[in-house]
Amino acid sequence: MTTLTTNLTSTTHPRKPRNLLCISMASLLSFSLLSLFLFLSLSLSSSTTTTLRINQHHPTKQKQKPRSKPPPSFPASTPPEIIQACKATRFQDACVSSLSNSHVPQNPTPLQIIQSAISVSDTNLKTAQSMVKSILDTSTGSINRTTAAKNCMEALNNSQYRITRSTGDALPRGRIKDARAWMSAALLYQYDCSNALKYANDTSLTNQTMSFLDTLMSFSSNALSMIVSYDALGNDTKSWGPPKTEREGVWEIRSAPGSGGGFGSGFRGGFPPTSAADATVCKDGRNNGCYKTVQEAVNTAPDNKWERRYVIHIKEGVYEEIVRVPLEKKM
Repeated sequence: MTTLTTNLTSTTHPRKPRNLLCISMASLLSFSLLSLFLFLSLSLSSSTTTTLRINQHHPTKQKQKPRSKPPPSFPASTPPEIIQACKATRFQDACVSSLSNSHVPQNPTPLQIIQSAISVSDTNLKTAQSMVKSILDTSTGSINRTTAAKNCMEALNNSQYRITRSTGDALPRGRIKDARAWMSAALLYQYDCSNALKYANDTSLTNQTMSFLDTLMSFSSNALSMIVSYDALGNDTKSWGPPKTEREGVWEIRSAPGSGGGFGSGFRGGFPPTSAADATVCKDGRNNGCYKTVQEAVNTAPDNKWERRYVIHIKEGVYEEIVRVPLEKKM
C-alpha cells in the first residue's frame, strides 16, 4: 500500500509542468503573432509613407496648352480674291470651297464675291425648304412634328424673301446697311427653323434636316460677315477680318449721310416730324382725315418701294388690335 501510494503520488505530480509548458507556449505563440502583426503594420505604413513621399517628389505634369490651329490651306487653283475675302468669315473652309464651286467670275470684285456668297446661301435654302416639306408630308400622324415643320417652313419662306428680294436689291443700289439688316434677318429665320425642329427631332429625316440647316447657317453667316467688312472697310479686302462686336469693345461709327445707311435717302435717325407723315391714325376715324386703325394705315403703304420711308403718324389713344406688317411692306 505504501509503495502504491508513493507511486500514485509520483505519477500525478508531473502533470503540472505540462500545463505550465502549454500555457507558456501559447503565450509565446500569441506574442509572436502580435509581433508579426505589428511588424507588418509598420512595414505597410512605412511603404505607404515612402510612396507618398515619392509622389510628392514627382508631381503630375501640367496639361499643355492647346496649340493654335494652323492657317487653313487651300488648293492652288483657288482664286486669291476668294481666299482674301473669306478671311472675313467664321467658316473659312466652307466659304472657300462653296465659292470655288460656284460661278464666280474671273478677277472678281468684292461685291461680286459677296453676291456669289449670297447666291450660295439662297441655293442651299431651297434645298432646306424641300427637306422640310418632306418632313411635313410624312408627319400626318404626329401633331408635334407637323406643327414644327409648318413653323420651320414659314421661317424659311421669310428667310428666302429677305435674301432674294431685299439683299439682292439692296447691294446693287448701294444700300449696304440695309443689306446687312436683311441678311441678318434671313440668318435669324434659319435659326428659328432649326430651333422649331429641335423639339420634334424623332426621325432620321428630321435629324438630317437639322444637320443641313447648320450648313446653311454657316453659308449665310459667311455672306453676312463679308457684307459687314465691305460696309466698314470697302474694297480693301486685305483689311477684312471676322466681325467684332461690342462684347470685344468695338463700336461702329455711325455712317455719314449718303453712305448707304438707313432705309431711305436723307434719313438721319430720330423721330420724323408729323408733317412728313404719309398716313395718320386717330380714334375718330376718317371724319378727321385719318385712318381708324393702324392696320388700315399699314395696308395703304406701297409694296416693295425703296425710295424713302413710309411714315405713319399714330395719334394719342388706345388701339386694341393686332397689327400685321406683310413682308412686302418696307417702312
